[in-house]
Amino acid sequence: MRKAVKRALVATLGFVPVGANAATYDFDFSTTDSVFSVTAAITTADTLDAVGGYDVLSISGTISGPGGGTIALTPNPTQPFADPTVTFTYDNVYFGGGGPQVDENGILFSAGGYHYNLFSLGPTTYYLSSDNPAGVYIPGEPVTFGEPVRIATATSAPEPSTWALMLLGFVGLGLAARQARRRETTPDLRAPGAAQRA
Repeated sequence: MRKAVKRALVATLGFVPVGANAATYDFDFSTTDSVFSVTAAITTADTLDAVGGYDVLSISGTISGPGGGTIALTPNPTQPFADPTVTFTYDNVYFGGGGPQVDENGILFSAGGYHYNLFSLGPTTYYLSSDNPAGVYIPGEPVTFGEPVRIATATSAPEPSTWALMLLGFVGLGLAARQARRRETTPDLRAPGAAQRA
């Protein structure tokens, strides 16, 4: 019986919840006309999405220039597929590799009441399009990038309900082990010679 309890415990440990992984990259860029410069960190999923990139989960940092300030990601309801807004089409997908690696749809973020779309028209050609009057909307201002640096891989914690279910499972295993121990120490009065042993 102890072996069965041990096997059940090992099986349960195989189902211990593991959170989803995420990767964080530091990067900076500035428009070649020096109107805007950005220092930011993006956090992406660590698994490939349906279009072969990594979904951008969040962005934090600042944009310097007229109307600049703290930046925030504009969520994409159809991620990883492109979503058209009134002024921009964006997908919020990061492709990793040796450069910023965003596609022609790019990453949309806001700061100071304005929207900014970082996108690419080729392996080394990046633009920042903006509805900020100090910027350029079509096609945007050419951008010079610093080298993005992966700074962390984090594992998100499981939800409280997952922990509660796992705890209930362990309590059940403990009760089963306790009952098994009781059976081993209690004589079976139905077995031949049990009365003589007792």
